[in-house]
Amino acid sequence: MVGENCSAAGSSSRAQRNIKEKHRRMHMKDLISQLGSVIPCNSKLSMPQILDEATSYIMHLQKNKESLERKKALLKGDDHPEPTVMNISTSGSTLEVNLICGLNRNFMFHEIISVLEEEGAEVINVTRFNSGDRVIFSVQSKAINSRIGVETERVQERLKDVIL
Repeated sequence: MVGENCSAAGSSSRAQRNIKEKHRRMHMKDLISQLGSVIPCNSKLSMPQILDEATSYIMHLQKNKESLERKKALLKGDDHPEPTVMNISTSGSTLEVNLICGLNRNFMFHEIISVLEEEGAEVINVTRFNSGDRVIFSVQSKAINSRIGVETERVQERLKDVIL
């Protein structure tokens, strides 16, 4: 008789766990469905596709927000951001990027690193100095493939897009 009570209690708690798990899955499905309804997509997507699309869309919105904030700061008459000075020099397969900008300059430094890496450079060293109301960044990198190298002009154009 004691064994019957244990198995009945065990099956009851198992049934409760199964019900809880079913509710959890239904809740997750509802949340994914809500997420899918707010991303700009025209077709029916699977759960992993919805999550990928939502992640991409959030990153797009974040970049758009940062760009708009930069434009707002430029248009605002009282802010007058200091111009950013950029110098790029090469020596063999080594590329050095030096940036001098005001303390209130808002750009994401990881974007500079990303541009260099996307253009085939491996970042070796990054240095940051504060000098009064100015910040000086120095980024040393080398070409991942020394035979191909890094197109300095292309890097410069892409970096201008990032810092302006």
